[in-house]
Amino acid sequence: MHRVHTIHPEERTWAMLAHLSGLAGYLLPLGGVIVPIIMIYAKSESPVVSTLAKQALVLNVVVFLCALLCFLMVLTILLIPVAWLLGCCASLAAVALPIIGAIRAADGYYFRYPLVGRSPDRY
Repeated sequence: MHRVHTIHPEERTWAMLAHLSGLAGYLLPLGGVIVPIIMIYAKSESPVVSTLAKQALVLNVVVFLCALLCFLMVLTILLIPVAWLLGCCASLAAVALPIIGAIRAADGYYFRYPLVGRSPDRY
């Protein structure tokens, strides 16, 4: 059974920022890793916000590993189409999931990233 977690009104802004913290890498080098780590420790008293920041961090690490894998696949020449497809999917996920999560957080709902996200009660 899937439980819908709601976010307390006082935490909604922080929850939105936790989702969007993963996009900080587009503004600052390593920002997509450093900003979520700062949020994890700064809001450690809030399980929802710290869990969302952990999701952002894990998503960025997974996307980085996918990019590295794509680079290695391009070197094989035969796997260029697979690398292109994986790169497009990872790029789309890296941008779309934090935005969708921030919108859901603004509405007061907890958004769990597919494959890398967890519910706040599981951390």
